Amino acid sequence: MNHTEAIAALRAVQAHHNTAQGVQIGFLMKDATAALGSFAQASNTLAMLMVDGLITSAPAVVDGDVQTIYRIADATPPASRSLH
Repeated sequence: MNHTEAIAALRAVQAHHNTAQGVQIGFLMKDATAALGSFAQASNTLAMLMVDGLITSAPAVVDGDVQTIYRIADATPPASRSLH
């Protein structure tokens, strides 16, 4: 799978995620694994795409668990945080 095919597959699984910091757009590793075929393939592909600056990631608390939310670099940025 080349970069263009991988980005297309990952773009299809991006979704809104309710986090402790608000709604963020992106995908989780489980989504990448389903889209790319296996955990090993997803890990390798995400690593290559991140090195090339095509994917970004950030930790977030989702349903009480710390998860990494990945995002395609040209997609809508995560929701901004506000201080109350």
